[in-house]
Amino acid sequence: MNRNTWKAQEREYAKLINGERIPVTGRSGSEVPDITSFTIVGEVKKSNTGKTINQRTLKALKGIKEIGNATGKLPVLLQAHKDKGKRDIEHVVTMYLEDFLFVAEHLIKKNEEYNQSMENSKKLNI
Repeated sequence: MNRNTWKAQEREYAKLINGERIPVTGRSGSEVPDITSFTIVGEVKKSNTGKTINQRTLKALKGIKEIGNATGKLPVLLQAHKDKGKRDIEHVVTMYLEDFLFVAEHLIKKNEEYNQSMENSKKLNI
């Protein structure tokens, strides 16, 4: 995948949350997020091959989205994952971006307020 493609995707997501892209090269693991803001951190995965989200998950997500649209309710896909040989179950919530932005609206507003406060501080040399 072209490096500019995923960088652009990270910038786009950062802008949506009033945050910023963290340009890190040679990163290994998850010590540093792809995007961050005052209230949200994110890891961005992009794939043109359909491998980022498996087809079973995507089908379930599309189905719950249709139900959410029909009922006027928030569509979320709740998943439980247990690694073989492990005791604990990991619980994950998956939703479409537009639904996340709706739910996180107050956090995104806080990011905007924080960014404005930082700009004002810079202008006043504080």
